[in-house]
Amino acid sequence: MEVVIEVVSPSSVRNDYEVKDKRYAAQGIANYLIFDPTKGRCSTLWNPGADGYLGRDTIPYGKTVTVDTTVGELSFDTDQLPVDPGVSV
Repeated sequence: MEVVIEVVSPSSVRNDYEVKDKRYAAQGIANYLIFDPTKGRCSTLWNPGADGYLGRDTIPYGKTVTVDTTVGELSFDTDQLPVDPGVSV
């Protein structure tokens, strides 16, 4: 599998950032994207290793998230994504 995308909810923070990071990397999934409205940002993870992903970028909402995959370049415009109240982007 090339890409997995998750959207964080208040009840899934630990699962999305810690548990799935290691699980998806161990399965050899090339790219893992975490869109987080609780923080107003997207984390892109790549280069899967035994203990999780070795590469990681954090892009604030309002910018375009771009990921290179073997099936082509994927781009996500984040300027219109919902952000939890109280988060400044």
